[in-house]
Amino acid sequence: MSDPALLIPEGGILGHATFTEALSQSMASGRVAHGWLITGPQGIGKSVMACMAAAWLLSENSPVGQGFALDREDPGANLVIRGAHPDLMLVRPQVDDNKSGQIKIDQIRKLAGFMANKPGRGGWRVAIIDSMDLVNRNGANALLKLLEEPPERAMLILVASRPGRLPPTIRSRCRLVRLSPLDLDDCQTILATQLADEEGGRVAALACLSEGAPGRGLALAESQSDDLYRAVCSLLAQPKLDEAALATLCEKWGRGGAAGQMARDGAIWLVGRLLRLAALRAANS
Repeated sequence: MSDPALLIPEGGILGHATFTEALSQSMASGRVAHGWLITGPQGIGKSVMACMAAAWLLSENSPVGQGFALDREDPGANLVIRGAHPDLMLVRPQVDDNKSGQIKIDQIRKLAGFMANKPGRGGWRVAIIDSMDLVNRNGANALLKLLEEPPERAMLILVASRPGRLPPTIRSRCRLVRLSPLDLDDCQTILATQLADEEGGRVAALACLSEGAPGRGLALAESQSDDLYRAVCSLLAQPKLDEAALATLCEKWGRGGAAGQMARDGAIWLVGRLLRLAALRAANS
């Protein structure tokens, strides 16, 4: 598996030209939006695309007007990839002492202070909020002034899987870009790169289960939810259900606390997928 410490994995991400073309054209025109809202289903690569945009914007040797092309060896881009660029702030939920799992208002206030400073390397200041789904209304309101009066050469990139839950005042002050799920081949290619040690059969199955969202496929692999899914399907296919075995699997899938969140998310997605397929089969029979 690629180094998880890198903000942008080797090979970046395939697809999503809608966003890269919009950003490069905006920069070339000289009328770049200071607020961007990247939306789409969970796991399709919105966070990676936001980091790629930051790396491209903070590149030091790439001339504007020649399209979106990321050089990983560029000094500025390389600092972004390693999460070490002084002009990039990535806002995610704090790990320690954070039972709610939300992005706290203190983090938004620190972001406003960061954006008010001049760029340390003479280019732009970029902040990414990943994701706005985890910012409460107080935090969203704290962003309004920053979006209404953005500092010079500062860009705020918001990531959201459920943009309809955001206040209209936030949505109206950002340029909205909707990303779509990747096709099966691109999804499998990304998963094969990230899960280089896995057998091809499992990678192909994960690509199918993830439905165009490679991030979801990686989470299913890490939590081993795909193994539990196959076990559940095998149990349900038996003439008589082994309730004790099913209960044991449900206990593995439903363990509590933050440590079990990924497995629970995998269960919700895969069971929901199984029910959708069963409903479609019943409707067509």
